[in-house]
Amino acid sequence: MPISEYKTQSSLKKYFRGIINKIGVCESIKTQHPQYFEDFCEVFKRHSDYPNKFIGLNDIYIEYNSIFKNLEVYIKKESGDTDDVSVLKNCITGNPKNNLKIAMRNSIYPQIYEFRRKYDQLICELCNDTHKIEIDHHSELMPFEKLYKNFIKNNILPIPILFDDTEGHVKCFNKTDDIFENKWIEYHKEFAILRILCKKCNSSQLKYKDE
Repeated sequence: MPISEYKTQSSLKKYFRGIINKIGVCESIKTQHPQYFEDFCEVFKRHSDYPNKFIGLNDIYIEYNSIFKNLEVYIKKESGDTDDVSVLKNCITGNPKNNLKIAMRNSIYPQIYEFRRKYDQLICELCNDTHKIEIDHHSELMPFEKLYKNFIKNNILPIPILFDDTEGHVKCFNKTDDIFENKWIEYHKEFAILRILCKKCNSSQLKYKDE
């Protein structure tokens, strides 16, 4: 049944723990267990770092954690990157998301991807690590939240309220809001300041506080 019908966190956790144990080690849930792919994509929307973590999602796989020896869920992205996902903890306890903000993040993914392609080797600006590299907005100079709020503040177009879904089940703009989306893409291209950080350094950055 749809995961929305699981009314408690404990019942939802029990459901996904059962799925993970039933599937076991799996290289591609999308092709080998497509009946569960939709459920994973749906519960990912509850993750605290949705949609950032999941933009470009192409597949899901399960393997044993090399340290704790438990089954762990990972995602594969169109870029070839992979990342672990805490389904039983973070996703289960997630909060409702802002679909407008999600669609706006999704629409500037090509700019993030192009920025990444400029470099032969990705090295963290803060610690020089080369593992689990992420491209994100500069948290001090121009965080995404500030870009988002400034754009909305100066926007004179109708704010989109209906959204489509990408193949990876991330909210995106539909065709009726092309003008709004293109204005936002242009605005982001002009004012965004991107940087290269490892996952650890990026997660330790201070959160933006509205002025």
